[in-house]
Amino acid sequence: MSYKDIKAAIDVIKSKVAVFGELTIEQKKKINYKFRLEWNFNSNSMEGNTLTIEETRSVMVGNLTVNDKPLKDVLEMQGHDKVISEILRIGKGELRLSEKRICEIHSAIMHEDDENQKDKIGKWKTEANMIYNHKGERYDFVAPKEVANKIHTLLNKTNASIDAINANKKNAPHPIDVALEFHLEYLDIHPFYDGNGRTARILTNLILISLGYNPFWINEKDRKIYYIYISDIQGYGGDKELFFEYCARLIERSEQIVLNAIQDIDIEDDDDLHKEISLLKRQLENEGFTKSPKNVYEVFQFITDEVWESLNSIINQFDDLFSESYTNYSVNDIEIPPTKLIFSGLTELSKVLGNIIEPKELKIHNRNVYEVEINKVEWQHSKYGLKKAKNNTPYEIVFSVVFEPTNYILKLSINNNLVWEYDFAYNKFPSELTIEKMKKELGKKLIENIKSNI
Repeated sequence: MSYKDIKAAIDVIKSKVAVFGELTIEQKKKINYKFRLEWNFNSNSMEGNTLTIEETRSVMVGNLTVNDKPLKDVLEMQGHDKVISEILRIGKGELRLSEKRICEIHSAIMHEDDENQKDKIGKWKTEANMIYNHKGERYDFVAPKEVANKIHTLLNKTNASIDAINANKKNAPHPIDVALEFHLEYLDIHPFYDGNGRTARILTNLILISLGYNPFWINEKDRKIYYIYISDIQGYGGDKELFFEYCARLIERSEQIVLNAIQDIDIEDDDDLHKEISLLKRQLENEGFTKSPKNVYEVFQFITDEVWESLNSIINQFDDLFSESYTNYSVNDIEIPPTKLIFSGLTELSKVLGNIIEPKELKIHNRNVYEVEINKVEWQHSKYGLKKAKNNTPYEIVFSVVFEPTNYILKLSINNNLVWEYDFAYNKFPSELTIEKMKKELGKKLIENIKSNI
């Protein structure tokens, strides 16, 4: 549908809503809560706020003790909610936009700990600002010295259009046209040092609500489209009609939510799950994986092939000093005879073949990692009969991998004395430099022990 057709469809939905008459208090509460939640969460997360949808709900009911989240994010969400709650409470009515009101909104939604930054809140920018768009090209917003005049002109034009609509003048523009034109021009001015996107969306929705329409928000999956349309218009003279069509569909969604609520149709949507997943991905993107059978197996493969073999190359160099040597293996402290590793080198092979080997085939010393929880794998190397030894105590070299819930630990000891200990996340492996360090420490300690016993 064209932009014109979408506006007509919106007005059809509004006429259907009007047939039902005054909304009940319960319906108003339900709709307002939905609008507040979506508007708060989406507009703030677009600007990097880390609160999840559930934490946003928590702040909305007055809980300011969201664990492990920046106080700035919590306070800005609280301020944003207060502003839009008041806008939703007032609803349709006379509106006069002013510089004072814009600055008050900015002051309410911004929080800074730094005193230099704090002094910028609620004031027009004094330094130039810019972005790099989706094509990687720089776009400079209106210069600081031009902000006051540009804002003044924009407000005069917008207020004149609002007055024409309220007076039912024949040539009055459509309310959605007024709101979206304001949105684009305000973003091009970018009047503040920060928080311009949030204030733009608040003011645009303020215009819509005052003229009898419902607020819109941009879901995370749609944001790329939103930014591309805006940067195309700003930098390349792109077609505004596409942006207007896009936003009109979002307004149509809000109008449909009201109609659905009146008709007792569930107004929660599947996108709530998408929001939670996306926020979790963002929160955990730099975190290591935790324990799983596949992770345990891949760690075991790497440690066997790269670490133990390297350590063993040092251990074997001392064989001529002893009468005999052998190695035992154990899994979960249960000793087992040494066996040929199944699917040796799977980690590298799976990268080439795309992990085509079924999980059920992953074994460590014939223990299926999906049937037995592997907590520890140990190599126990013993050497007997040191030449010219003061005593006949065997040399016990124990190397182990301990699989903890969030990390794995490598330990090496000689005769029950710890030589070194390292821990790693499950998606990290010891570097070549670390392995070399392990080898040197092992060799050094073995030499020290032998010298002290001859």
